[in-house]
Amino acid sequence: MMHRFFCTRILGVVSLAFLAVASIAPAHVVPNMTVEADFDSKGYTLRINVDPRIFLASDPTSLPPVPASWYAEQTPEQVAATHEKAQQYLASAVGVLFNGQKTTLPACKIQAMDGADNTPLKADTQEVHLLATANGQLPTNSTTFQIDFAKDANTSLILLHSKAGKTELRPQVVFPGETSRPFQLQLVAAAVAPVDAPASKTNNIYLIIVISVACIVIITGWLLLSHYRHHHRGHRKPGDR
Repeated sequence: MMHRFFCTRILGVVSLAFLAVASIAPAHVVPNMTVEADFDSKGYTLRINVDPRIFLASDPTSLPPVPASWYAEQTPEQVAATHEKAQQYLASAVGVLFNGQKTTLPACKIQAMDGADNTPLKADTQEVHLLATANGQLPTNSTTFQIDFAKDANTSLILLHSKAGKTELRPQVVFPGETSRPFQLQLVAAAVAPVDAPASKTNNIYLIIVISVACIVIITGWLLLSHYRHHHRGHRKPGDR
């Protein structure tokens, strides 16, 4: 009896586990969105990796990864409509903040890419993603940058900062309804400035050397002149004037 009881319990647990797996089998991995924010002395660039499922369905997990053929077989009009949907989604989901003040996301240039390695579409590309690129100018006296992610974004966001092409090593994960931590923009000028520093430093060294040599020459000349005058006075004859 005891053996049969344990067998019944084990079969029950296995059955429940099977039903649980079967119930979630139709769902797919939740897609996320990656944003790289690059800053330099001229402005900023946002590169946004967009999985089409995010704007094709209110529940992205209800769709499988979008095959490259879906995009490749579209007419130019359909491609334009797809890009417009992506732009509308980004404009409503991604807010850009400088010094805590929200501004409109600039219009994006959108192109298709391989979802596996983020390169242009190839003949063997399996999954398609969209790369949205936005460029903007830094508002005057801006000291911080943040991303405001909408509550209905349907996905999570991975945010990477870079200064003059050098990526920060601390990516952020931002969930719908959250705002990323402030990124300090005053560090950008410090990261860009050293490009001209070697020439300026060299010029300063030359200037110091020239001034030092001039001072040595002047001091040496003054000492020699003083010595000459003292020596000349010590050897004057009583009748000399």
